[in-house]
Amino acid sequence: MQNTIRIGTRGSQLAIYQANIVKEELSKKFPGLDFQIVVIKTKGDKILDVPLSKIGDKGLFTKELEVAMFENEIDMAVHSLKDLPTLFPEGVLLGAVLKRGEVRDALISSSKRTLHDLSSTDIIATSSLRRKAQLLRINKDFNIVEIRGNVNTRIRKMEDGFCTVMVMAGAGLQRLGMDQYISELIDPDLMIPACSQGAIAIEIRENDPGIASLVAAINDKKTLLATEAERAFLRTLEGGCQIPVGSFTRINGNNFEINGFISSINGEKFLKGKIEGSINHAVDLAVELAQNLLAKGGREILKAIRLDDPFAPKKELPLSGKIFVSTRAPETGDTLPDLLITQGATVLSLPMIEIKPAKLQSEDRMKIQQLSSYDWLFFTSRNGVAHFFRQLIDLTGGSELPLSLRVAVVGSKTASELEYYGYSPTFRGTAHGSAGFAAEFCRVHQPNNMKILLSLGNLADDTLKNTLESGNQVERMDVYETCQPRFADPMVIKQITDGRYDLILFTSPSTFNHFASFVDLSLLGELKIGSIGSTTSRAILEAGYEPLMTAKMSNSEGLTEAIIQYYKQ
Repeated sequence: MQNTIRIGTRGSQLAIYQANIVKEELSKKFPGLDFQIVVIKTKGDKILDVPLSKIGDKGLFTKELEVAMFENEIDMAVHSLKDLPTLFPEGVLLGAVLKRGEVRDALISSSKRTLHDLSSTDIIATSSLRRKAQLLRINKDFNIVEIRGNVNTRIRKMEDGFCTVMVMAGAGLQRLGMDQYISELIDPDLMIPACSQGAIAIEIRENDPGIASLVAAINDKKTLLATEAERAFLRTLEGGCQIPVGSFTRINGNNFEINGFISSINGEKFLKGKIEGSINHAVDLAVELAQNLLAKGGREILKAIRLDDPFAPKKELPLSGKIFVSTRAPETGDTLPDLLITQGATVLSLPMIEIKPAKLQSEDRMKIQQLSSYDWLFFTSRNGVAHFFRQLIDLTGGSELPLSLRVAVVGSKTASELEYYGYSPTFRGTAHGSAGFAAEFCRVHQPNNMKILLSLGNLADDTLKNTLESGNQVERMDVYETCQPRFADPMVIKQITDGRYDLILFTSPSTFNHFASFVDLSLLGELKIGSIGSTTSRAILEAGYEPLMTAKMSNSEGLTEAIIQYYKQ
């Protein structure tokens, strides 16, 4: 076995904290091995502004971690067990679970209120249909709203007035040391938790006995037994995160008890049951309970929920039948494909730039290790944020920023990326371009004798640095590189060559220039081009081509809107 073992995780503060718990437990058992944390971003992390019930949940927070295992980028993946589908993809399996944390849901209130204090005048936020159904069962007049984002983001939204109270898993708050926000841990007989809530899981490859033996050493057998039964209950119902289903277990000596429920989304049709017996038959008892609930009407409840398919088209969409080629790098976590698909389009991916972590020089590593010496940290893009934290985690093992360090970002997407790692910006600029961003910042904060660190990509110019340097010490660090891809999908190239597309979407001058190096443009005749903004259009015009439309706002939403307006003409 290799000496370095790579532990894959999502990048939120809670996910990294849970991965570090696994790392610490393994390090205690195997002090001679080097365990490293590797952050992988998942689809569920990229789509934070859409309710989970609208985008499905099968592998939403796990698939990319599994791909990373198959491609030998990581040796194991750490998850909240409740996020894992009950059936594993071929080639991976559940290697171990740690001792279970808090199983109950928590009520979050800045005024320390309890569930029984709430009325229809309160605004209750949750991301779970399971919680929503049970809340409506308690009071059908409760005003319940959807909330997404990590724990820090949700709490900030509540404090900003988005909601009165929130309900979320108690274990996450406890692990982050945020118990002060919990006003009540809700009795599981009143609100049944999600199946396997509070448990940390380690997913591994099949046929990897070395890794299997490592994780087996930190497996908690009692937690595994309880959660396997709860997952069997869920699997029998063919449920997921976005079906109002829950269960929890109690083990007392050799006696095993499982409680479970099925509900309609509005809580009006609600079936609850309990079964107990020998601990040796825990999984069989869980399956029997699920089958009992199905026979008593649960099958009809679940069928009605699934017939209300959120993915079924409800009307003719403005981009139905259109085929677009996106040249943006998938690593950006860009929402453009999803925005176009929701409008009915088919999107082909032909990345014309490749984003990869920069190889830091010793002086750059020193900057990360001495973050407390800086007054401000600047980000101008989502990639700048993501790759900064990737470098920080690689060097320090965690994602913590010094309390004294203030952060400036430009744009809502960059701010959203920062919030994913658990931080809110001190300053969020809205101006386009580095010069406008710097001027806006200086106008608000009037920096003088400040030490500022810029987290950038290799292609960024020095406009931001030069503008901020008046009266301040400004240092630049390139945390990622933008380069030409080594490969272009020949099937997509052929489809373009054959004219079987409606628009090629270019999102930077580099995407167009790199496309021109892969394709002989003289053989294509008239190119049908959509451009994300004036800078990109200028590069395209200089090459002798003219975009059919240019977005007024240089972002995914702006380009989507420009495309819709173009086809309305």
